Amino acid sequence: MSIIEIIPKKEEISKSLELADKYNAAFEYNDFFSPAVLDSPSQIDTLISFYRDLPRDRKNDTLHGAFLDIAIHSSDARIREISDMRMRQSMNIAKELGIRGVIFHTNLIANFYDKTYRQNWLNTNLQYFSTLAAEYPNIEIFIENMFDLEPDMFAAFGEAAASEYPALHLCLDVAHANLSHASLEEWITAAHPYIHHIHINDNDGHFDLHQAVGTGGINWQDFDKLIRHYQIDASLLIETNTVAHQQESLSFLEKNHFYPFD
Repeated sequence: MSIIEIIPKKEEISKSLELADKYNAAFEYNDFFSPAVLDSPSQIDTLISFYRDLPRDRKNDTLHGAFLDIAIHSSDARIREISDMRMRQSMNIAKELGIRGVIFHTNLIANFYDKTYRQNWLNTNLQYFSTLAAEYPNIEIFIENMFDLEPDMFAAFGEAAASEYPALHLCLDVAHANLSHASLEEWITAAHPYIHHIHINDNDGHFDLHQAVGTGGINWQDFDKLIRHYQIDASLLIETNTVAHQQESLSFLEKNHFYPFD
């Protein structure tokens, strides 16, 4: 079975460890993308020490990298400078934790339909992330759809990266796709060869609610059929904010034999 991941909750870490043990699940750390944390070396060190001291193997873990106001493709050099600093902080934290990968967002201005802007986004991100991957050869980089309205640029990045940059992959966020102008089938059809990581939670099709899987409006039977049809073998994060909702989501998937359960 593919790697299952959950978000560890520091304040109830014993429950997170128990759930991870039950499903042989890895962690995806969500503690390190806040600018307030990234501006505090002492907080970073405390969190790294906390997670490194837990009695578990971190080799399959991932980390959600900085994404708030990040625009490495910006025409403003100062914004590019800050974006680069934040993203390197994320990579350095991942290196300190000894984990396998970091997830960053596309951060594309979704409704800016200017060909020059979109081509610059693609070229700049490919160049930047390929350089970053070369500097951190033991860490995979996953690019996640944020509030992209359709999958074309997301898939274009995956296709361009696949042939030359083996450490660059796509992370499909199913809940974000459910908020877009395109169907989940269109997203998976366009991007399936390049999807190596998946985020799932549920919503109402209007807001990014991070509900437990199976409690919103997403058709999970369709999700399962599409993943299996395209033979996607990707790690899967239950991206909900409480251990109880993580358990509820996993129970729903397991009961219905939905991916990644047989």
